[in-house]
Amino acid sequence: MRNMKIITCLLTITSLVFTACGGGSNDIEKAKSVATTEHLKRYTEAISHDSCQGRKPFSEGADRAVNYIAHQMKEVGLKPINGDSYFQQVNIISSRTRCPDPMVLKTPKGKIPLDWLEGYTAFSARIEPEIDIDNAELVFAGYGIVAPEYGKNDFEGIENPQDKVAVVIVNDPGLGSDNTDYFNGDIMTYYGRWMYKFEEGARQGLKGVLIIHEDRGAGYPWSVVRASAQSKMYVDSDSDAYHCPLNGWIQFNAAKQLLADNGYDIDQLIEQSKSPDFKPISLKSTVTVSMRNTFDRQQSPNVIGYIPGSGNTDESVIYLGHWDHLGYGAPINGDSIINGATDNAVAIAWMLEMARCFNALKEKPRRNIVFLSPTCEETGFLGTKYYVEHPLFPIDKIAAVINLDVFPLWGENNDVTITGYGNSELDDTLAELAKKYNRYIMPDPDAYNGMFYRSDHFPFVQKGIPAMFAKGWNDNRKQGKEWAKEHIAHYWAETYHKPTDQTHPDTDDYSGLLQEVQLFFDLGYKLAQDTGYPKWKPKSEFANVLKR
Repeated sequence: MRNMKIITCLLTITSLVFTACGGGSNDIEKAKSVATTEHLKRYTEAISHDSCQGRKPFSEGADRAVNYIAHQMKEVGLKPINGDSYFQQVNIISSRTRCPDPMVLKTPKGKIPLDWLEGYTAFSARIEPEIDIDNAELVFAGYGIVAPEYGKNDFEGIENPQDKVAVVIVNDPGLGSDNTDYFNGDIMTYYGRWMYKFEEGARQGLKGVLIIHEDRGAGYPWSVVRASAQSKMYVDSDSDAYHCPLNGWIQFNAAKQLLADNGYDIDQLIEQSKSPDFKPISLKSTVTVSMRNTFDRQQSPNVIGYIPGSGNTDESVIYLGHWDHLGYGAPINGDSIINGATDNAVAIAWMLEMARCFNALKEKPRRNIVFLSPTCEETGFLGTKYYVEHPLFPIDKIAAVINLDVFPLWGENNDVTITGYGNSELDDTLAELAKKYNRYIMPDPDAYNGMFYRSDHFPFVQKGIPAMFAKGWNDNRKQGKEWAKEHIAHYWAETYHKPTDQTHPDTDDYSGLLQEVQLFFDLGYKLAQDTGYPKWKPKSEFANVLKR
């Protein structure tokens, strides 16, 4: 009888432990079992349907898409954020720029005229209809970086910066290097992103910044720069900050001639610019260019729903998947709608199915779970830039964000490729969870292109919130690694941001997307149950942004 009492007591304690952990493993596995490939297929096909017209913000198709997403959030049991609304409206300024004349680089050996869109692009976040740069002095400023932790300041000694336009190299000094102690080696840091260089130029009070384009350093060809040159968007509240009158890009060969006319070899200067001892070089050259701008103020919504945590807390975990895409583009076989099935309708499906799983839990996790589908990712993740300034729950109480962006429907994968690998403890947590599914984690082999800085989790990272940006990608379970490598190359060349990014009901395989629902449910659940916060790794460039 005494033994029976002991056993009963132990069973009671065990039951309480499982209850405290969210109802036990049976509840968790049962909740995950509600996810199906059928649901994922239905969501993806609806969001990437022709009727959504490529989901370009401010279009009728975009309205259809966001209303569908909001309706599905309600159907799966998410709570709205604003009364009965799932919309967080973002005030956006749309800017269109036309450059009526060539850009002229005047050098000691003559003039170098550059045709708009072919040789240069130019734009500005200033809300001014006419911007004229007349014979502004050019200065070569290396990589355009101020990085005290590496003893590097490429702008040191520039006098009267308000009169100068800096010519800078794309990417950062670690490109092509194995030395991970200096700008993280071949893995791009934020210092390498074009966005950083324009931001730093503004902080320096420069008249302008011109980035030298080069395919590998940028991570994309000139056609991508050209495609985004005429139309830009900005969060309206950012318009009061200082912006350089001129931001732009010039082709590599134009920069090569500019520097040669001043007696410099561009390849030698690139090497010299990698050193912490590099100092800016005043060129005996000027730039002249004119911009004509028109503006429109509009609103576009972030779509947000959430599941309240059981812990009566203002802490949260966020799942991300942007809803917007590009609308119409150059026709391929008579089709001009860029449907964005893999970018990023699949991520909305992933997020909605994840929400169904969390809602199926009898005992909800301790922290709040937020499902955020931002607007305007394709134009600089403006929706998440707005959200981090106007969060549903306090920004410093967000444990982590989990983002999915671009996911082809090729079936199951063995790998979980982490973009931004090595930044936080989330890598180690995910590695342990992945074992359950016979999967392994690996770093992004193309980390030199800075993809970690090119999706919606990044505004959170800039606030010091650890982010997981990962997916199966490089090791297809049926076809293997070489097959995956070939298909990835084909995807970037023939599908990404093209009308060919659409669903194929007879061949699409959603089993890989279901894998991501299951794995990232586990990660989000663990983060939502924990009482502490995941930490940045000491060498991460974001380790000291937020102390908690």
